[in-house]
Amino acid sequence: MSIRRPTRGLPISAALLRTVHGLRRAERRGGCAVGCGIDRVDDSRLPWSTGGDYGGWGGREFHGTDGVPALATTDRDRTPVVFVHGNQRDACDWLGHARFFLRRGYGGDDLWAMTFRDGTPSHPEMAAQLDAFVGKVREHTGAGRVAVVAHSLGVTGVRHWLATRDRYDWVETAVLLAGANHGTVLNSWCAEVGLDRGPYRVIDFLRADYDEREDHPLARLNEEETPGDVDYYTIRGTEDPLFWRCPDSPALEGATNVALEADHDGVRTELEAVEYVFEWVSGEHPYDLRNQVGTPR
Repeated sequence: MSIRRPTRGLPISAALLRTVHGLRRAERRGGCAVGCGIDRVDDSRLPWSTGGDYGGWGGREFHGTDGVPALATTDRDRTPVVFVHGNQRDACDWLGHARFFLRRGYGGDDLWAMTFRDGTPSHPEMAAQLDAFVGKVREHTGAGRVAVVAHSLGVTGVRHWLATRDRYDWVETAVLLAGANHGTVLNSWCAEVGLDRGPYRVIDFLRADYDEREDHPLARLNEEETPGDVDYYTIRGTEDPLFWRCPDSPALEGATNVALEADHDGVRTELEAVEYVFEWVSGEHPYDLRNQVGTPR
């Protein structure tokens, strides 16, 4: 699927302009929506050293599940979940998801989130850091495969990592939220006006006319949209200004594609979205009584 939407002569929506300004505000905050004050490459919330390459959180010590009685973490084998943030965000975006999963039978070693070294990483940078992070999760947990849940820029970052590193055998499930899988009008517009620095440094990769440009990486990704032995799911928001005039960009051929009445962040934070994510990565209903356990204090 390709999206061709010329931007010249078209009025730019007010919501889209607010998105542009919001990226700059996020950059000034260091890319953390909650202002946690933790350095992007701080590895104190991980059970291994990252050597300053990336940050994040995860593991029993971080989640406080060391020594928790068996009833608080079911004896089912869980596929570890790796959460991947978007443009000018960080691992703090996923703390609410961790609480939701912990209440439903997941243990601390099942839940991980990474923070890219830069608030707006390039796709090759994302691929390298994802490879290191997921490799460590597999090593630490002994799991052969993980589930990956990504939002926004993290979506194409994950797809680029899978394709360029051929890591399809590392991933069981990919849940991709509000990703510019077929480019956006915003990125085409930014490219046309030369807005390609800071939080917009990835616009050339995500422009909507990618398939008209020879040997473009997004075109190569979309030659086969859901490759490998991976279960793919996407969520897109019907009120997402990022996909102005290209609402179907996040959907992938061969995936289970869901549209929610939500904005760009809402496809990550709305309860219905979190419920979908849980069901897709666990294979269980989020309100199965067998999973209703107390969270550790």
